[in-house]
Amino acid sequence: MVLAWDRLRFESAAEPFVLPLADIRLNVGTDEHWIELRDQRAPGLTFSVDRALLDEPRFVQAPPIRQQLQRMLGRQDLVRRLRATGIALAGFVLVAWLVTVLAGWAVQTIVKGIPADREIAFGDESFQKLAPDVEFVNDPNAQARLEAIGALLRPSVPAPGIPFRFHIIVGEPNAFAMPGGHIVVTTGLLNLLDTPEQLAGVLAHESAHVARRHMFQHLISGKGPVFLLELLTGGRNQLFNLMAYPSELLVYESFSQKYEREADNYGWDYLVAAGINPQGLTEALGKLRHYEGDGNVLNFQRGKAFASHPDLDQRIIWLEAKWQALPHPNGFVPLTNAMPKVTVNAPSRLEILLK
Repeated sequence: MVLAWDRLRFESAAEPFVLPLADIRLNVGTDEHWIELRDQRAPGLTFSVDRALLDEPRFVQAPPIRQQLQRMLGRQDLVRRLRATGIALAGFVLVAWLVTVLAGWAVQTIVKGIPADREIAFGDESFQKLAPDVEFVNDPNAQARLEAIGALLRPSVPAPGIPFRFHIIVGEPNAFAMPGGHIVVTTGLLNLLDTPEQLAGVLAHESAHVARRHMFQHLISGKGPVFLLELLTGGRNQLFNLMAYPSELLVYESFSQKYEREADNYGWDYLVAAGINPQGLTEALGKLRHYEGDGNVLNFQRGKAFASHPDLDQRIIWLEAKWQALPHPNGFVPLTNAMPKVTVNAPSRLEILLK
């Protein structure tokens, strides 16, 4: 091949072939050694030539070739930039996902390391600080009935060393759990629910918050990755300092959708393991949803995470799908426990404080 000022001449044993530069259609491609030249007069005719031709000034400065190279390299640069951006974005998503997974693992690891006696002491202190602001119901009959339904769940709730304790307070329909096994239900909730299965569903949901230690997860996650790293590397004193959180405020904390969905999921499993119809949980959510639809306002912000979560409708739909997926949905024996109904007329001190 011979390069002249306006043409390429290909020598061969036969007659030489002359390719004017103006008629060349260039394809640089990605090959490290070759480029392709096509003759626009004969599109089927292609020449593979050494890539070193791009180092020849007379070739690359020829107007037809220079214009093609400018367009081609411009497109290639755009593709390269888009590819680099895509790779960077994918890398960012992967890193974010890994950070989320590792953070979740770290929180779970730290929370599992909290001794049961520490949790019980923390929960008892929190409950004692709450006590002056609520009105407890002193009804041995209702208390016994509530505990009897709670006892049906206890063998299926994996919370070793945690003594579950149930309390009734005066208030609008609500329920909430505190660390150390304290589960509180209101008189309004007990009077709203119709069946022991519905009450068992509520207690199973709240038991899941205790068993999964959601409050500790919530407190630790809010401190950020640096705090997590310090705890993982042995900062147990900092963890116990964190447990000095103003515990009387626990009742006002709202759980995220993640924790609420998890409590629904594990609570459902506890019910199934105990042989209790888990549709009671779905029915209880439906009753609370209907109660809210009548324009009532719930008072406990902490309990509101269960009773008036923005995702309540989706949670009901999700639980209904779980029911449809059960292999033996008719294998549950109806509960015969009496419901703990309580009649009170006076508003609770907490209701008055929150007005």
